[in-house]
Amino acid sequence: MKTAFLTLPLPSLDPALLVTPSPSASPTQAPTPAPSETAAPSETAAPSQTAAPSQTAAPSPTAAPSQTAAPSETGEATPAPSLDPAQTAETVGAPQAVPALEAIPGWGALCIGLCIGVALTLCAVFGLRLWKTLLRRRRAGTRAASDARADAPPETSVGKLHAQGARESQQDSFAISDAREERARGRLALVADGMGGLSQGDKVSQTAVAAMLEGFYTESGAPERVLPLLLRRANAAVDALLGPEGRARSGSTLVAALIRGGYLYAASVGDSRVALLRGGALLTLNREHVYRQELLLGAANGETSVDEALQHPRGPGLTSFLGMGRLKYVDIPDQPTRLLAGDKVLLMSDGVYNALSDQELIAALEGRDAQAAADAVGEAIRKKAYPTQDNYTLVVLEMGRDTKKEA
Repeated sequence: MKTAFLTLPLPSLDPALLVTPSPSASPTQAPTPAPSETAAPSETAAPSQTAAPSQTAAPSPTAAPSQTAAPSETGEATPAPSLDPAQTAETVGAPQAVPALEAIPGWGALCIGLCIGVALTLCAVFGLRLWKTLLRRRRAGTRAASDARADAPPETSVGKLHAQGARESQQDSFAISDAREERARGRLALVADGMGGLSQGDKVSQTAVAAMLEGFYTESGAPERVLPLLLRRANAAVDALLGPEGRARSGSTLVAALIRGGYLYAASVGDSRVALLRGGALLTLNREHVYRQELLLGAANGETSVDEALQHPRGPGLTSFLGMGRLKYVDIPDQPTRLLAGDKVLLMSDGVYNALSDQELIAALEGRDAQAAADAVGEAIRKKAYPTQDNYTLVVLEMGRDTKKEA
């Protein structure tokens, strides 16, 4: 049995790392067994006879191809290919100068330190700027919030008067929006007077007020946009209640006052009034839609006399009201009224202002809070004891104290 030897190809080595044999040493050639011989187990080369790697001669220009032998798979030694000196030089290459490695860590640490320093400086600069910006915004926001609180319209207080006169039924209706919605939507007050002598006057006024108040919580936008939409809602609701055949056979007046942002926005149809009490003076802010106004216009054009216009028996008749189908007149001031602390906004049916003169109203309203003023007006009307006293309804909206001016 032949023993197989495995010889690995030599890696490319640096000539400087190879051990060069002395000139006197000559390579020992291992005897090559004949192919016909069978090696006995005892004849197997001992491990000590195998050349150690350190004794392997490096290829040199003088080395012959036959001096390096590699065993084949059958155990026969086969000549190893010789290395060309030119190829060896190209593969191994000449020794190159290695940079001083000990100098690199110092320069690297310096560069890293510089980068960290620059990064920290930039972070500090931008952080300082960001902090200053946030601080300015916070101060501005606090100041704006303080100014907003100071400039916010003072809350309104409400007084109410609602009584039945000599009529068989109460045909007046009124409504006031929720005080909790005042900051977001403002404060809306409504007074409607069902037309006396016509059927369903009470239901018509109630329907108009309910439709307008419901729309107030759903409509959005500026007051000058909201009020016409609310009037349209109210008129449509009344027309639906009366039906096509019942229109103009019944109806209701309506006056609305919306206070938002310290301004008064008003709208009216019919002869109910919205007025402002300020500094002892009572100012009416809307126009009555009655036949007398058309007669006065005719008098101005020379069609009739002023006395005839003022004394005409049909003068108080309404020319525009909810429930007549298409509205003929709607009174909406072009500009809102700027309200001041202590102002009283009055919404009243004709049963109030027909019973008391302006001076009597001022005397009852002046120097009292909203509810006390409304009560004083009711007491003054009852003292008159008119046998034909109409139903009377009054809503008083009083502006609160201006804490900013007091400060």
